[in-house]
Order: sequence, then C-alpha cells, then structure tokens
Amino acid sequence: MNAKTKAAAASYARALVAAALPVWTATQDWKATSHALWAAALPVIMRWANPADPNFGRDNGSEKNHQ
Repeated sequence: MNAKTKAAAASYARALVAAALPVWTATQDWKATSHALWAAALPVIMRWANPADPNFGRDNGSEKNHQ
C-alpha cells in the first residue's frame, strides 16, 4: 500500500467513526448506519478527485518525476 492509499484509508476511518458511531448510538438502526458508512466515503472521494490535494489527490503525472 502506498502512502496516498494509507492516507485515504486513515481519512475514511476517521470519517467512518465520526459518521457511523453517532448514528448507531442514537438509532440502533442498521439501515441508517449503513447510509452513514457510504456517506463517510464522500469526503475521501472528493479529496481524491481533487488533483491539487497534496495528501492524496489524484495524480496528474507529477509523481513520476519524483521517483
């Protein structure tokens, strides 16, 4: 796993805890909690889609020059 993938996974894990845990605690409804699971991925996907994001944004080929 490369550094960008690890950063994305850590970001998703933080968002997952922040979204799913309160929903489950408040409702104890699996359906609502499952919606929180996919909703937690949205910020990570948005950051990945942004090529200007320095942590794990999509490459525009510039990383090839750094290897």
